[in-house]
Amino acid sequence: MSINFADAAKARQLREFFAKHGRVYIVVDATGDDVKVPPHLRGDPALRLVLNQRMPQPIYIRDDALQSDFSFNGQPYPCLIPMHAIWGVYLPEGNLEQGIVWEQDVPEIIRAMAQQALENQEQTQQPERTETPAPAGTDAPTKKVRHLRVVK
Repeated sequence: MSINFADAAKARQLREFFAKHGRVYIVVDATGDDVKVPPHLRGDPALRLVLNQRMPQPIYIRDDALQSDFSFNGQPYPCLIPMHAIWGVYLPEGNLEQGIVWEQDVPEIIRAMAQQALENQEQTQQPERTETPAPAGTDAPTKKVRHLRVVK
């Protein structure tokens, strides 16, 4: 078995972030067959799992995978998450801007959703301006009216 240096570097960053903060969320692409999580969570490209140093079970962050018996609805489940499936880690009180995102491992569907959200945000921040023509036969100046569009 060969060592994947990118995964080993990610594991080191994850260990350091977890050791520094003690309680973090990891974001996992659970769509791969090599990701071992409960069946009802498989297929989620942005599965969030909590890592807490106070958990009673050991959490192993190895160079190739994260392994632990996580509890789901009070039931333990042996999880194995390859490093390449972990694409983010952040603080529970914050968002991904207060953490680490490994861009090369972000699933394509998440990239597309983020791009769409960014475009929608830009559209709502810069409303379109149109001019309303003056009624016929008047010399009244044109009035500028702003229009907002709701994009769903």
